[in-house]
Amino acid sequence: MRKYMVTAVLVVFAVVTIGTYYVKTSQETPPNYKLTTVQGDASLVEGKALYGNYMIKDSIFGIKPAYITTNGTVYPDEKSAISQSLNRRPMKTQLDRWIEEHRQFMRGKTNISGFYENEEMLAYVNTKVDTKQSNDPSAEKNAKLGISVLNKEKNNTLEITSDIRVDNDVLDMYIQNVQLVDGQLVAMLFMNHSASGYVSEPQIIRVNLTTKEITNEPLALPGVKAVAADGDTQYARLANQNLEHTDQWILSISRDNHKKAYHVDVKTGQVSPLAFQGHEMLMNNIMYAYGQKIYFLQKAVSSKENIGFNVTSYDLVSKEYDTVLKNTNIDISNNFTYAFKQDHLYIMGYKNFKGNRLYVFNLTSGNLEYEGKAVSTEATNQAEDEANMDLNFIDLGQY
Repeated sequence: MRKYMVTAVLVVFAVVTIGTYYVKTSQETPPNYKLTTVQGDASLVEGKALYGNYMIKDSIFGIKPAYITTNGTVYPDEKSAISQSLNRRPMKTQLDRWIEEHRQFMRGKTNISGFYENEEMLAYVNTKVDTKQSNDPSAEKNAKLGISVLNKEKNNTLEITSDIRVDNDVLDMYIQNVQLVDGQLVAMLFMNHSASGYVSEPQIIRVNLTTKEITNEPLALPGVKAVAADGDTQYARLANQNLEHTDQWILSISRDNHKKAYHVDVKTGQVSPLAFQGHEMLMNNIMYAYGQKIYFLQKAVSSKENIGFNVTSYDLVSKEYDTVLKNTNIDISNNFTYAFKQDHLYIMGYKNFKGNRLYVFNLTSGNLEYEGKAVSTEATNQAEDEANMDLNFIDLGQY
């Protein structure tokens, strides 16, 4: 009996101690930060946010996620449960704007990569695959392709659905980009096989909006597998995905720790391997593609340490390389994060020698157009507050 009493006392002590800790930390008011302009055009960061984690003082594991904007700080876990479930981000995303403008059409549509928009229409392409598996490896399973097109002027919607028969080993499918070519919606589809390995197979979906005819075309990529076997791993991604609408796709395939790149003409489906002769080291550094150019990031190497970086572009038409940006001041020797919006590069050093700073470069001119810093608005604890904030993501509100 005595033994059980001791155990009970210890349990109660632990519960009280932990409860007191959480009550104390929950009562602590986290600091307010603002993204402030050091120099440049502040309009480039309107509606943008820096995401990070605030380390609660006197705690080894108390962390609060935070979004920092030009208006201040939002701590999502302090919002109501309903507010958190709707949107944990303080700025309006592209999805938010579409929901406000076309609420009925947007119901149930969440994959930003499946949208296409122009002045006349807002279109959405989505896929769904049956998750049931069969013991028969030769069996096929059902998948659905759904297309919704909103005519903005008439405010009516065209709905097209189609069944797709896929192999039994297909785990899921997802759309990564949608374009409009000669009255057809053209989408990049990735079909993920997972029987004896993991292979992401790229295909092109074409939807004729007049006849409602749907076709899918597997892409014949040299050196790329279409099924999973023998423990293969193959991942595929588009360097110009989501809302970057262009008639050229840059497809990157990672297979067995080797990367290959392909240029896909959206209109014709023609595939051209990209070899980058003389610049093979750039293969692992494909950051982004916009218009007719591919951009690569390389860390600069100095006698001191890895300080600075270069951005090199490759022109798909002229086949020429150009160093569009060279910076020797920003420290990205440890961790950094970046994001693109059209022809602008947003890059942030993580705990660099100037603190948590955001830089915005114009990739056409190579000029630094904005520099900002996340600062605590509490002057008495400013240095300590800033030391306790780690920023690791730039949220441009695109997705």
